[in-house]
Amino acid sequence: MPNYSNRPPADPRGPSLPLLRTPTRGGITAIVTSDDLVGTPTHFYKGRTTPCDSPDCEACGKGYPWRWHGYVAAYLQKRRMHFLFEFTARIAEHFVAYRDTHGSTRGCLFKAHRVNSQPNARVILETQRADLTEIYIPKPPDVIQCLSVLWNLAAPDIDVDTLMKQIPRLHVNQNGEGQLLEPETPNPV
Repeated sequence: MPNYSNRPPADPRGPSLPLLRTPTRGGITAIVTSDDLVGTPTHFYKGRTTPCDSPDCEACGKGYPWRWHGYVAAYLQKRRMHFLFEFTARIAEHFVAYRDTHGSTRGCLFKAHRVNSQPNARVILETQRADLTEIYIPKPPDVIQCLSVLWNLAAPDIDVDTLMKQIPRLHVNQNGEGQLLEPETPNPV
């Protein structure tokens, strides 16, 4: 029997932010609020982007190819809207270069637009440091937690700081070539 109520339940899964991609017309100008990007292989499966959860991935089992997508939390100042920005590995290189130069992606002002009005057109991304002396940006959310809510996954019971230290990082040199850095090894207790 259904549990009827005249009040919506509090969402125990945590924060939920809308997901935005670069639109086909116009573009997005926003400021990154998260300290680093987070990415994962995904599939376009059953009409939506879903994370690849191999080795038991249903989409992999049916032969759907995977594609890496990255995510940062960002803020549209004019609309006062906090959101998750989704991008491909090619665009991630710009955020990685910004992070390597400035130590964090937080405060990165980015402008993203497509080269034409096709939904699969190449995205152009420009980044620069935002002047945060007169601009308020919200606290960074837990991007992994937000993605778990978005994808209706069980909330991960993890320490995000420890997890982020375990992920190999790509360092982009001045000549534009990338070098994969080993993850930090935690000190044994």
